[in-house]
Amino acid sequence: MCGFAGIINFKGLTIDSDLETRMKSALMQLYPRGPDQQGQYKDEYSYLVHSRLSIIDISNAARQPINKYGKIIVYNGEIYNYKEIRSKLLKYGYTFSTNSDTEVLLAGWDKWGEDLLKYINGMYTFAIWDRSQKLLSLIRDPYGKKPLLYTAKNNCIAFASDLKSLEKIIGTKDINPLAVESLFKLRFIHDPLTIYDEVYKLEPGHLINFKNNKLNKNKWYNLPIGVEPNNKPHMINNLKKYFDLAVKRRLVSDVEIGVFLSGGLDSSLILASLAEQGNYLPSFTMGIKGASNYYEERPQADRLAKYFGMKHNSFEISEKSILKKLPEIFNASDEPFADTSALPFYMLANEVSSKIKVVLSGDGGDEIFAGYRKHLGEKWSSLAYLIPRPVRMILLKILKENKNTTLGEASRRLRRYLNNISRDGSKRQAGWLEQINEESIRILFGQNFNSTSNLLEVHRSKCDDSINSMLAADIGFSLAGDMLVKTDRMSMANSLEVRSPFLDRDLVEYAFTIPGKMKIGNFNGKKILRETFKDRLPKWSLNFPKKGFEIPISDWLQNDLKNLVEDVTTKNNLNKLGIINCSIIDEWKQGLYSGKRDTSWQLWTLIAYKQWLESKGKI
Repeated sequence: MCGFAGIINFKGLTIDSDLETRMKSALMQLYPRGPDQQGQYKDEYSYLVHSRLSIIDISNAARQPINKYGKIIVYNGEIYNYKEIRSKLLKYGYTFSTNSDTEVLLAGWDKWGEDLLKYINGMYTFAIWDRSQKLLSLIRDPYGKKPLLYTAKNNCIAFASDLKSLEKIIGTKDINPLAVESLFKLRFIHDPLTIYDEVYKLEPGHLINFKNNKLNKNKWYNLPIGVEPNNKPHMINNLKKYFDLAVKRRLVSDVEIGVFLSGGLDSSLILASLAEQGNYLPSFTMGIKGASNYYEERPQADRLAKYFGMKHNSFEISEKSILKKLPEIFNASDEPFADTSALPFYMLANEVSSKIKVVLSGDGGDEIFAGYRKHLGEKWSSLAYLIPRPVRMILLKILKENKNTTLGEASRRLRRYLNNISRDGSKRQAGWLEQINEESIRILFGQNFNSTSNLLEVHRSKCDDSINSMLAADIGFSLAGDMLVKTDRMSMANSLEVRSPFLDRDLVEYAFTIPGKMKIGNFNGKKILRETFKDRLPKWSLNFPKKGFEIPISDWLQNDLKNLVEDVTTKNNLNKLGIINCSIIDEWKQGLYSGKRDTSWQLWTLIAYKQWLESKGKI
């Protein structure tokens, strides 16, 4: 795992002291992504830098950029089947001086060009500068595991693995109001937007070819939609095959590997697959001091690790320990990012990185096999219409939200369900995803630019199956924009590589041949996974309640972090954030402090945005 940055100018690049300073600053900014090796390449048109976290072929020979065949590559990620591709290339006469996947990637591009993307299985972004053709190609993996940002104007393009590094090259830009809207609606800034005008994220499954002053962006990957014959034994055998292969592929490494272990189904299945294949890796779990059972997964994780014979490590964090790390966590976010699960994830990555460099994680399991409660809500969406509208309105007013009690959590779930009633599937999904609806956005900022349901429909439209339509949008929109952003930014800030078997290309594509009705049971998700692997897991683990990797942010914002709420909600600071109507903010505070509404996510978005603006000197 690595980081890279570069600049290309087709009219010629003046490599003076100013550019040298900017590129060295970009390289220094990339250091946490790749503390093991640094390298650079420059010619009359280009300047590329690379910082490497050495995982496969840790020798100096595999240092990047690599220059062969008149092409230069900088690359971030892992190609899990690189040995298979290398064997094919050897038959075509290619020779290799390293055992790295980077050299294989470059040789494969030289042989097949963009067709190489059909063959590789992994997580990656890479840039290839073809000197003879004066052509730059930028590529991102199918599901957006690894980030790549760029800005292009006239004959010049600059790009990097994160925004902070790109800023070192191009400076800061004007704030993009579309991005601010996305942040407040969704807690993240969706692709291809960044917080800056004219700076973009390359979307998952896309590539850019840039030559002279022409930039062509194409979608090279589309999620194939098919239907598997409804033969359950055949389906179960295939799922086992694809899943075990996905886990096995992610064990390719020249350094030690571990496993993030919660009490949930996804990481349990990874552990079970490892044991099935005779691999026993250290596992890691984190808990929160003094939190309610809603947030606690350590007992289940400890029990699972013992059951499968894994060496287990357990950590504990507190709100005070997180408070000390807040500046680091905000800095790791790159741009404003308000998903509070980033906080414990950073702490976990920080602890684990002191012991190993690579971990397996259950990311993607919910989005592929329908594991969230919103998927269950989709199955039963029509039931809400049996409740008369006046009754629904009364319930929405009186239902309280509190994750610390069983009744409060049940009330919260019912309220979310009733809030997301629509005859239109895209609008239902948008309702589940949005923390602030479009009407409230108009009140806050005076305008609303984008419809979330329209953004989701782009991904949903290829599926006739209502559940798989929802999952396709989860993968293409919120997984790439939120969950994988959290994983990448927080792990890379700690020089830790995270690998996700559930996002194996073959497994994902097979999963989308399975009808949605086979993924959702009457009362829980991932039905087909539970049926497929029921013989691998102990019975007591199959029905552990689903828990997100969360912190009790609502409690914390009323205690040790209350000063952050009070500071950001002053009229002066709200004006600086562009809030034109403070009445909603007052309602959020009143709801939080009274215990009637859990508005902690909305208030945390204010805090995260203000912190980022201050860090850039924009307020």
